[in-house]
Amino acid sequence: MPAAPGPFEQVYTTHVVGIYRFVYARVGNRPDAEDLTAQVFIRAVEQLDTSREPRQIAAWLYRVAQNAVADHWRAFYRLPVVGIDHVAPGWEPAEEPPDAPAARDGATSDRLRHLLDTLPDRYRRVLELRFLERLTVAETASAMGISHGNAKVLQYRALRRAALLGEAGDG
Repeated sequence: MPAAPGPFEQVYTTHVVGIYRFVYARVGNRPDAEDLTAQVFIRAVEQLDTSREPRQIAAWLYRVAQNAVADHWRAFYRLPVVGIDHVAPGWEPAEEPPDAPAARDGATSDRLRHLLDTLPDRYRRVLELRFLERLTVAETASAMGISHGNAKVLQYRALRRAALLGEAGDG
């Protein structure tokens, strides 16, 4: 006889579809909606007090989802698109993009390469595949020989580690 689901599993089962629909309605595409929904529940695993009333839990989850969507769009409009060619060792641009300041490319690509080099191999690889080669989570999972869920968790951990390393480097 299987064990009864724990409090978190009950929260997840009750809210995952609603949170996904909420996020999807705001980002408009399945891969981002899946990623953001996963981020909401990863945060829930880390911070949610499952002893609260069901209404409080639902309100908290939707607030986290709303913040995740806001962060997603803020990052989307703020960050320049950087291809793998811009950070590969030994890469020399044929000509400077007309809208890019000259100092930004060299300093940014050096900093990015240094940051990626300080990450563990699997973290570096998942970030390269997802953000530099622009693969989907499913394509990344396939390329790395891991499950779809594992790719999402690995990406989350890699981003968190990179952010911490980046903050430490700024100081």
